Amino acid sequence: MKKLALISLSVLTLAACSEKDQYHQTIVDLVSNDEDVRSYHIDPAVMADCIVDLSSKKMPGTLPFEPRRADAYKGYTKMISLKISEKPAEVLSELRESFGSAKGLAAAHMNYSESYLECMSTLTNRALDDKEEQEESK
Repeated sequence: MKKLALISLSVLTLAACSEKDQYHQTIVDLVSNDEDVRSYHIDPAVMADCIVDLSSKKMPGTLPFEPRRADAYKGYTKMISLKISEKPAEVLSELRESFGSAKGLAAAHMNYSESYLECMSTLTNRALDDKEEQEESK
C-alpha cells in the first residue's frame, strides 16, 4: 500500500512539474521579446521565475502536485499564449470553460498581470540600483 501511494505521489509530482515547466517556458518566450525587459537587461528566466512564484500563490490547489494546480498551470499557459493562437475565439471559449466562467478567466488574467507588473517593478528597480552602485564605485 505504501509503495502504491509513493508511486502515485511521484506521478502527480512529475505531471505538475511538467505543467509548471511549460508555464515557465512560455513566460520566458514572451518576456524575451518585451522591450522593457531588454532595455533594463533583465534576465528573462529570472523574470519568469518571479512571475511563476507570484502567480502560483493565487492558483487553485495548495500543493504543487495537486491535479487542480496542474490544470491551473495548463490554463495559465494557454491564457498567456492566446495572442499567438491561430484560433483565438476557440481558445478563449476553452479558457472560459477551464476557469469556470468569464469571471474566473478575468481573475486569472488579473493574477498574471499583477504578478508581471510586480516582478517588472522589482527587477527594474534592482537593475537601476545596481547601475547606480556601479557608477558610484567608479
